[in-house]
Amino acid sequence: MGYVTNSAIIPALIGKGGLIVSDSLNHNSIVNGSRFSGATIKVFKHNNPAHLEHVLREQIAGGQHHTHKPWKKIIVIMEGIYSMEGEMCNLPGIMDVCKKYKAFTYLDEAHSIGAIGKTGRGVCELMGVDPADVDIMMGTFTKSFGSCGGYIAASKEIIHHLKHACPAHIYATSISPPAAQQVISAMKVILGEDGSNRGAKKLARIRENGNFFRLELKKMGFEVLGDNGSPVMPIMLYNPAKMPAFSRECLRKNVAVCTIAYPATPLLLARARICISASHSREDLIKGLEVISKVGDLVGVKYCPVEEKKTTSVKKLKKFQ
Repeated sequence: MGYVTNSAIIPALIGKGGLIVSDSLNHNSIVNGSRFSGATIKVFKHNNPAHLEHVLREQIAGGQHHTHKPWKKIIVIMEGIYSMEGEMCNLPGIMDVCKKYKAFTYLDEAHSIGAIGKTGRGVCELMGVDPADVDIMMGTFTKSFGSCGGYIAASKEIIHHLKHACPAHIYATSISPPAAQQVISAMKVILGEDGSNRGAKKLARIRENGNFFRLELKKMGFEVLGDNGSPVMPIMLYNPAKMPAFSRECLRKNVAVCTIAYPATPLLLARARICISASHSREDLIKGLEVISKVGDLVGVKYCPVEEKKTTSVKKLKKFQ
């Protein structure tokens, strides 16, 4: 799936004598793939083009460790939407720096493809970046496409190389025909090539659902990370002891939430991650908000002060039905 795609593809792209410059909040699959490659790894501050430029300039000037020879290859890796933060990549700024220093770019769109952009084409479409400028675009078929496996989109030369160099392609079993057809069918729906406007409606619905849910959580006093338009919204719990309490109390009220803690996040930055779907009805969202609000009060995780006039109540929520 997406994890194997990153962890197997990156070592096939770069090795000893190469340099990987990775966003500090990149997914564990990218971290492990980078480590497996044998390349030198440097980290730049999350979504910070200025610090990326500082790292690139310093590394290009110094060259390889000990020998100071030029790097054989430099790849900058980032995500479209960061899975634990809900933030979108500052793609235009990062691309400008990579072009300036002639570094290759690798974009993980696991959470952004099929979910953002006018026609669902992801962060490039949303931010006006030509996809042809991104050397390697990676994604998973397990989220927006409802199937299994992962993909790499790149030039013919890169794909040809990966077909002969990536062990996950050479030795692993291919996805089944029904799984492949599911991906093709989902793409046709998203792009409107199925002869209907279902895809456009779903894209509008996921944006509407996400922005509604995020706004209401903030009104309740929760600290919510991420950008408007992102379907991923982490609710900060912080205290590790409050994480299981929050999860279990929500489950007792028939709402299942995904809680994230160490080692997926730093020890004192535990959170509940909400991933909004186009399939969620307004009734689903309101029910979730009602339960999360009650449990938030019980557990004590509403960290942000709320003005009286902005306080969300059950009665106010029901007017959206």
